[in-house]
Amino acid sequence: MAQEGIDSSTLRGVSGRGERVLVVDVRKREEYERRSVPGAVGFDAYDRLNAGDERAVEGLEVPEGARVVTVCNRGRSAAVAAEQLRRRGYDAVHLEGGMNAWRSP
Repeated sequence: MAQEGIDSSTLRGVSGRGERVLVVDVRKREEYERRSVPGAVGFDAYDRLNAGDERAVEGLEVPEGARVVTVCNRGRSAAVAAEQLRRRGYDAVHLEGGMNAWRSP
């Protein structure tokens, strides 16, 4: 599995430049609601990703031409989600280090 990721400072820069990016928080809803990357959408796929469900990100709506950045706590689940999205033809990466890295730039 490719581990294509983006670091928190790069994501902050991309967001600031107004590039077409969809940040998707794949953690449980409660965690997303507590704190997430500003502008992120919540898509609770955490349990499915950790259970090995190959269709965990099915149903996620991605705007045409948008790059997807997936987010979880440490980056592992988000990396799996990004890989699933790439297999579906999307330009997707995960936030390296997850929310732990986002909290401490």
